[in-house]
Amino acid sequence: MDSTAPGILILAAGKGSRYIASGGSGNKLLASIGDDAQTVIETVIEQAKLSGLPVALVTRPDYLAVRQHAEKAGVQAVLCESGGSGESIAAGVAMTGHWNGWIITLGDMPWLTVDHYRLVKQALEQGAAQVRLTYKEKPGHPVGFAGRYAEALRNLQGDEGARALLDPRVLVTLAADADVQRDLDVVAKPR
Repeated sequence: MDSTAPGILILAAGKGSRYIASGGSGNKLLASIGDDAQTVIETVIEQAKLSGLPVALVTRPDYLAVRQHAEKAGVQAVLCESGGSGESIAAGVAMTGHWNGWIITLGDMPWLTVDHYRLVKQALEQGAAQVRLTYKEKPGHPVGFAGRYAEALRNLQGDEGARALLDPRVLVTLAADADVQRDLDVVAKPR
């Protein structure tokens, strides 16, 4: 793998409270997607790996099945008793400090494809400091940060994630399809 390339950081340490509140049950990352038996987290890991970039997954120590999926796929698991996405990102970046940038994605967005990751990767490799995919000018995922944001990402806390670091003066937004906003919490909502 190219050591100058960014890596994909999958955030999978949330407690799923929005999913439960919207009518879901159990760990949403282990829910089956579509007609096959593949789980949400397996799909997310698979699409990230297809990018050819290094991949790491941040999850809770007690999420044994999620950890097993990461191990089976050959993906580094970073264990974190996360109090929010900021803490998850900080833990993941601390363990992947050799990467030259981070493409941050959520473990409950199985509709993101290798093409989404490649769009962000290409923008970072062309010199963008920050990259975000959008749909109809509304923010989506994944979000990319160049290597120079390592310290700021390692210092994140709480549940704001990396939003506080986004700077409209340097942020490159790339139009994509609706799947960049589609997560399991939205799908689980009663219609």
